[in-house]
Amino acid sequence: MKITHARYLFTSLFALALSFLSTYTLHGQTYLFVSEYSTGNLRAYDYTTGTPVTLPAGYTPVAGISTGSDGMVLDDSGRLFVNRGNGTISRRSADGLTFSTFVTITGASDLLDLTRNTSHLFAARYNTNVIYQVDISTATYTSITGPPAATRFDGVRIGPDGRLYAVDSSDGDIFAYDLATSTWSTFFSSSLAGDASQVEFAADGRIFVSRTIGGTAQIYSYTLNIVGDYSSGINPASQTLIGSFGTGTATGIRIGPDNRLYANNFSSGEVWRSNVGITAMGTSAFITGVSSPGSLYFAAIPEPTLTLMVLLVLLPLAGLRFKPHKLN
Repeated sequence: MKITHARYLFTSLFALALSFLSTYTLHGQTYLFVSEYSTGNLRAYDYTTGTPVTLPAGYTPVAGISTGSDGMVLDDSGRLFVNRGNGTISRRSADGLTFSTFVTITGASDLLDLTRNTSHLFAARYNTNVIYQVDISTATYTSITGPPAATRFDGVRIGPDGRLYAVDSSDGDIFAYDLATSTWSTFFSSSLAGDASQVEFAADGRIFVSRTIGGTAQIYSYTLNIVGDYSSGINPASQTLIGSFGTGTATGIRIGPDNRLYANNFSSGEVWRSNVGITAMGTSAFITGVSSPGSLYFAAIPEPTLTLMVLLVLLPLAGLRFKPHKLN
């Protein structure tokens, strides 16, 4: 069969463009990301249905390294940072397809939760009361030692007031660090016996904490002593059990775009979620089959650049400019 050069070029480039665009079907949509500490993988799910999403190869495992993945956070450019069990923090490329090492924190194995403000990342390290502060622009870091009362940090969050909050996993106490004055204060003294993991701040002023008490994963909510004043601390009398979510160890929590709270059960490999409004946990796991889930995050994979999209459209059309010749 005979075919012109122009038609052949058009057909080939158009097929190439379609193939390339098919890899971008995930882009621009927000997904629930779950980190697997035992594999180094990131998993993604449709947070409305729990349906798993197939990610590019660079996510499974992150940067091709099978070392624990845990805390996640986005910068202002939409680049996703991921804490690693080997003491590194990986950063996603601008196109959302691959990861590379952003910073290596010497001697700091087993990094856990991750948060940021406009200029710095803040990473907790397992079984220590130290938080690492990483400059986003220079990838240099310093350490912040917790107060004497703190034993081991896990969850870290920049709060609505701009302070850094850290959960002491040994007892559930929460400490606040004023970055302007480099001083610690006690935000909450827990009366519950048992381990804790992460803290999450809700838009309505409530504060949520994931706990493991008596071998059961639980979520508690609190309010402030003075509404809107985070320096006033948590009101202990406001303590409310939102619900339990299975036998095992509670780890990461995150409030989703749907105003539900999502929570990891590390031991059972499950993700649970609350009702809308976060007044009760679900009666069964929302997602199962996750390997040692550490943290949660809601993020999108970036859209292709405008230049790339223009090229994808113009390249096939450019084939029509060639003078046709018959191929035997």
